[in-house]
Amino acid sequence: MKLFISIVVSIISLIAIFYLIFIPIKINKNQLKKIEQQLEIIEDDKLLIKWNPMIREHLKFPLTNDYGSHSIVLVAALCATKSGPILELGMGAASSPLLHRLALEQKRFLLSADSDRRWINYFSSFAVNNTFHELKYVEIKSEMGIEWATSNLEDYRNWTVVFIDHRPGSRRQFDLMSYSHRSDVVILHDTEIN
Repeated sequence: MKLFISIVVSIISLIAIFYLIFIPIKINKNQLKKIEQQLEIIEDDKLLIKWNPMIREHLKFPLTNDYGSHSIVLVAALCATKSGPILELGMGAASSPLLHRLALEQKRFLLSADSDRRWINYFSSFAVNNTFHELKYVEIKSEMGIEWATSNLEDYRNWTVVFIDHRPGSRRQFDLMSYSHRSDVVILHDTEIN
């Protein structure tokens, strides 16, 4: 009988010790999950806190359908990626100044390439005394713009964000496929295919 009582007491003691050791660990795991969820909410809030001023600072509302409709997507891509080099294929009145300002703010390298010397000349002041922004002229002689493929822009860097809006428009589909495998984010403005 004493043996039976000592076995029962031992079992009860082991159960009590088990609960004292392992129940707090389970509670701690639940608490950790709650803390992780709260941190994710805080991170989302930080992104929103950063996102709202960026939109107000860099975009002019209302956005028009003529030019610059891609601006909000560019701001979102640069806000989301936060670092890494940017490639702009085809310069323009909306994208080039916007990417220039964001690249400077985020201390990111930006390469803007165009086949129209007028755009290169128009924005040449962006690259003066500036290691963050470089301009490159790509001479196009063929109707399909095959020269874009031989301009060595793919090998220039591992691009974080690539914005495609160059001429000829029929070339964009090929560069979309090419850069999508080697870049984090690729934004295609439009195709200009009739």
